[in-house]
Amino acid sequence: MAVGDSLLFNWKDYCPGCINAVVRYAHSITEATGHPVDLRNLSQANGLQTDGLLEELQTDVQRREALANADIIVVSIGANDSPFNRDDDPCDGDSSGTIDWSKFNPTCAATAAEIFRPKLESVFAQIVALRAGKSTIFRTITPYNDWLGGIDSANGNVTPPEATNPTRAVYDAWSAMICKAAQANGFTCADTYHAFNGPDGLKAIAGDLTISKMNGHPSDKGSEVIAGALANLGYAPLVP
Repeated sequence: MAVGDSLLFNWKDYCPGCINAVVRYAHSITEATGHPVDLRNLSQANGLQTDGLLEELQTDVQRREALANADIIVVSIGANDSPFNRDDDPCDGDSSGTIDWSKFNPTCAATAAEIFRPKLESVFAQIVALRAGKSTIFRTITPYNDWLGGIDSANGNVTPPEATNPTRAVYDAWSAMICKAAQANGFTCADTYHAFNGPDGLKAIAGDLTISKMNGHPSDKGSEVIAGALANLGYAPLVP
């Protein structure tokens, strides 16, 4: 079962013929274990942020029941909470929709990530609790940097060179924070950030691993990379 934001959503209208990462992962599980997978993808293409998923975990009875009955759970959350998507971040704050790249640095990026760590930890802990100790594969993925080589769909502008180091600082901090929050609360983290952007976080992926330079959701190739990162973690504890 998949829950969370749109990185795992099946974008049929934008990526016709593409095979979603969750579907690919389900196939890899079947190939590795010989067991069929009954897949439910409840990820959402609505800009879901961590607060929204936390509310759903408290109030959405059907979602809670589905998670409680899932042997394998994949979560994608946090991408829409990054400083670029907020007006209360410690980097450029309320920038009226215009990002001030000069105000982003590793220090403020780390501070922004730590602000959200308790919320991410709560997401993972609550999902683990819904399984009540049952043997379960718990996985999450990290967001990747689609700014590099991309075009801002809001204004049609190409991402400028001065955004390279600021965006890397944010995604370095954000991906590390998500993995720490996951690992501290029963989940294993697939580092899709470096799988997409390379070991130094500087590889441009827009229009290659993403649907287009203006749409940062994973392309067919990108979905294959995500599924591969998940499969590389193995299938413990269900399969040794």
